[in-house]
Amino acid sequence: MYKKFQITYLLSFSAILLFGQNITVNNINERRSTSDGYFDNKCEIELRVSGDEIRKFKFLKFSKIDKAIDDFDIDLLYDDKNDFSYEKIEDDVNLKLEIKKPSRKATVIKEISGEISLFNPTEANGSVVKISNYQAKTNENLLPVGLGVQVVFLTKESLEKFSKEQEKKKEEELKKLSEEERKMAEGLLSLLDGISYLSGDPNNISFYVEGDRSKLVDLYFVDLDGQKVNTNGWSSFNSILEYIFSEPINPKWTLVFNIETPESVKKIPFKISNAFLP
Repeated sequence: MYKKFQITYLLSFSAILLFGQNITVNNINERRSTSDGYFDNKCEIELRVSGDEIRKFKFLKFSKIDKAIDDFDIDLLYDDKNDFSYEKIEDDVNLKLEIKKPSRKATVIKEISGEISLFNPTEANGSVVKISNYQAKTNENLLPVGLGVQVVFLTKESLEKFSKEQEKKKEEELKKLSEEERKMAEGLLSLLDGISYLSGDPNNISFYVEGDRSKLVDLYFVDLDGQKVNTNGWSSFNSILEYIFSEPINPKWTLVFNIETPESVKKIPFKISNAFLP
């Protein structure tokens, strides 16, 4: 009992106060085994972010993790993991980070440092984009230019029509397009080989995404009463996003995007020191 209390007490002092936030280690779930299997050797760290400042924002996530080492200075970061997503802010927010197993002799995570992003989407800062009558806007970017990401509403018929239109154009005419427009056109044409992946189900809706996909925080519909329409999930194939609903898509619904803009995001560095391993 005393040992458990002591560890909790020490962990509380690994908190770093930054810009009105407390960032503390809430839990470390570590599994070590003599096996080489991934599921037998893993370490998951849960950090709790709290404070008055975060309540000015609606979502929070890790932007990046720069460093994670144990007390033997072993690098614990994966190269291809931790594709971070935003979590909704209520009071406190718990963010999970998966790292490599520490040394078997390690007693602490010596340092975890990086950056978190606080996101507050509003129409005023350009991060909430509402599109009415979206079904009449196939094969065109639905978002304002310059956001770093483009989203196009797709149907099988509109994609086939787009292909035929492009075949009639000369290569010289395509070169006259801006770089953003040209890349989008080339991307749409490349989808033709995968057109069978567009289901055509009246309960599903498909989009083509070009550019920095991480800037697309959310995409949803609002019904005629102003209420968010619940989905049954979504699937992704290459650059295609398909959303699944329990009822046919109503063309009178409003399509809403939440997009990261410089004015909507505040990025804050953090550092945790000497978090005791279980």
